[in-house]
Amino acid sequence: MKQTSLSEAVGRKYPEWIVMVVSRDAKGQPNVMPAGWGMICSGEPLYVAVAIGYSRYTYECIHQTGEFVFAWAGEGQEQLVDQTGTTSGRDINKFEQFNISWSEPAATNVPLLEGAAANLECKVVHEYESGDHAIFVGQVVAAHVPDKPIRKLDNFNGNYAVAKPL
Repeated sequence: MKQTSLSEAVGRKYPEWIVMVVSRDAKGQPNVMPAGWGMICSGEPLYVAVAIGYSRYTYECIHQTGEFVFAWAGEGQEQLVDQTGTTSGRDINKFEQFNISWSEPAATNVPLLEGAAANLECKVVHEYESGDHAIFVGQVVAAHVPDKPIRKLDNFNGNYAVAKPL
């Protein structure tokens, strides 16, 4: 074992799954951003956690409304990940700009992301300060999968690949 730089050590986390965090602002405009820092953090009840930078528009949306959708990016969403990760919902309506297909939610006011491997509707139960990010813990109140399974998209440090076949 050798000591190394923080960036080299953190770079060893790849591959990682890509979570698409869907939200709405207080006025109802939908927003979506990819996040590498998301996980299941409880099985019973089912909770997920996402870390969102305080400067991000997504932070404002979730902080204001207390709801979000945690969606695993699916095969074929590589361009969507890039588009939504390099723009801000403060400046554009990403759903309109990128023609994002969505479905009606069952338990929140946040749209479901079509083409995702799975969508988990969440209500915030905790918000924690964590350096330059907030960690939102959401209780999953409804879960959705496509009729035909879609393979999950993984991030290999900016290169994408799909998970093994289902």
